[in-house]
Amino acid sequence: MSAFNALKHALLELKQPEGVFLSLSFSLPSLSLLGWLKAQTHYPQIYLSDKDDQGEVAAIGQAWHTDQAEIPNDIHKARLYGGMGFSSHSIWPNFPHCQFVLPRLEIRRQGRITKLVCNLYWATSDFVSQVNTTLALLDSLNPAEALAKQSILISQRQDTPNKQDWRKLVEQVTDDDFQQLTAKVVLSRRTQLTSLTQVDQCALLHQWQMVNPNCFQFLFSFSPDSHFIGCTPERLYLRSGARLTTESLAGTMPRGATTEADEKLSYILLHDQKIKRENQLVLDDILAQLSKVSLDIGLDKIGILKLNQLQHLKQRIHAYLKPDASDHDLLNALHPTPAVGGTPRKSALAFIEQNEPYPRGWYAGAIGILSQQQSQFAVAIRSALIQHNQIALFAGAGIVKGSDPELEWQELEHKIATPLSLLQLN
Repeated sequence: MSAFNALKHALLELKQPEGVFLSLSFSLPSLSLLGWLKAQTHYPQIYLSDKDDQGEVAAIGQAWHTDQAEIPNDIHKARLYGGMGFSSHSIWPNFPHCQFVLPRLEIRRQGRITKLVCNLYWATSDFVSQVNTTLALLDSLNPAEALAKQSILISQRQDTPNKQDWRKLVEQVTDDDFQQLTAKVVLSRRTQLTSLTQVDQCALLHQWQMVNPNCFQFLFSFSPDSHFIGCTPERLYLRSGARLTTESLAGTMPRGATTEADEKLSYILLHDQKIKRENQLVLDDILAQLSKVSLDIGLDKIGILKLNQLQHLKQRIHAYLKPDASDHDLLNALHPTPAVGGTPRKSALAFIEQNEPYPRGWYAGAIGILSQQQSQFAVAIRSALIQHNQIALFAGAGIVKGSDPELEWQELEHKIATPLSLLQLN
């Protein structure tokens, strides 16, 4: 009997248990989680994969959802999936600023172990309707589809801001009077691409993760019309009990064409004074925010994170949290980081809100898994919003004293180079 049939049989035999939450789990043979998600027609659809293929989850439907980064006591053993946007002032249609979902069905893989998980929650409905809704969902499931490489031909590109407006923004931030109050602002750009055909978000994400496997990979579709995908190198934090790991990720260089060229660029990344200053600003802000919720903080030695097209300065930070520190507190303290917003936070975010010519939505937001035992969030950079035949790519650059508009524009190009390489420009 397959896991799906076993679940259906268990639901048909199920008597209402005590409480308002029940989670059922069944072993599954290995399968393509993105391929399974691609075949389904129910929403929301969520996919998350950890760095270096440590684990992944695909989820559909919702037993419950919330607009708060908190888990009610009556489902304290549940895992919620979701996130929050960059700012409550900058929202996309179909993407609330904060949204966490308790899926109706999940497929989780950890190493070689794969399992099907079904969640029932009847605090705001009734037990029988929860069972019947789940049975109807099971009857409508489709087998996993192959993730064939798709040919995406791009006919049009539009950058917001354009290069001229970008220069003006950089010059505003690097002005001496502005710098006296705000040392760093992370400016960003949306590159809107028009495809000649509708884009398959699962196939595109699969191609993307093949070239950047050492990243967090994600897909959020709260409706059939909007899909947010990405492969981000930046962890916001991992919390296991009272222990927290986060990182400072700032400073960018392209990869070299040869080993020798790559090492030269790595050397510049480690020793360039502008990059070191930018990295220190990020680190100082994270440490200041963590001190509000932590009893003890430690730092690893600074190193380099190498990706397919780029390399970044990276420094891991460890903390032991205060007993009353919640994920809600951690998200408020750490998000948005100065690596995507700037510092001081208040004035940098105010400048972005007043001057950036498009809504960031969930770009540079916090996405991940929320649970009482362990929570993990990544920063949603290196990402794309897909709507029918429209693909919006996002990239940002930290602007500090001495930043050159032309060089920062080229950094934006480097940061969208990987997804662009998967598309064909007409």
